[in-house]
Amino acid sequence: MTTRQSQRLYMPMPLHSGAVIAPTDSQSHYLISVLRLKDGADIRLFNENDGEFVAKIAVLSRKKMELHCADQITLPQAELDLTLVFAPIRRQRMETMIEKATELGVTRCAPVLTDYTQTPQVNMPRLNLIATEAAEQSGRLSIPSFDEPKHLQAFCQALDGKAMIFCDESLAGDKDANILSFLELRPSQRPSLILIGPEGGFSDQEKRFLLDQPNIHGVSLGARILRSDTASILALGLWQASLK
Repeated sequence: MTTRQSQRLYMPMPLHSGAVIAPTDSQSHYLISVLRLKDGADIRLFNENDGEFVAKIAVLSRKKMELHCADQITLPQAELDLTLVFAPIRRQRMETMIEKATELGVTRCAPVLTDYTQTPQVNMPRLNLIATEAAEQSGRLSIPSFDEPKHLQAFCQALDGKAMIFCDESLAGDKDANILSFLELRPSQRPSLILIGPEGGFSDQEKRFLLDQPNIHGVSLGARILRSDTASILALGLWQASLK
């Protein structure tokens, strides 16, 4: 017989045995009114600095509660450095991209503005909420950080030699440019940044700029032309699958 796994909540404040945590009004509403958790129910609290703890719910009123930390069940653990660099796309697809990127271990999300970016506005609080909920669901201990949007060239010029790959459909059929082949052939130059372009792709000028950078490499995700959110999920999954 299986039991329902306790709800997880990301809490940025210090966590330790004996700590009494006051959740936000929205968290209290979710736990009491949506999940209908009762006084004394178990919940799990976590963050990247302190790990994960079992806590007990103490209901104070119809809308208020406290969370009483008990035993630590997971020690803090560092995530591998992995940045998703992406051109903003339509809201629903971008939210899916951030949700899946969080599940796939991305530690930083960096929006960049390109010549063909159709949706330059980025609702950062909304994306941070999406990432937080994905971290709570997926079992990880941290949530990705978010950069303010920058123009593509400015972002690339600030890389300071860090390796980055970008998905280039024109390389389909080139075995050496296949993302898995690329990662396996260059273990000492493993990129920590993956760039996904807009729905219309990169302009010719942007592609020339990218290829002129010694630390930026084009890779192929296969023969099909993929939407940006699909390409990000595939590239991040293959990056993780190639880890030794």
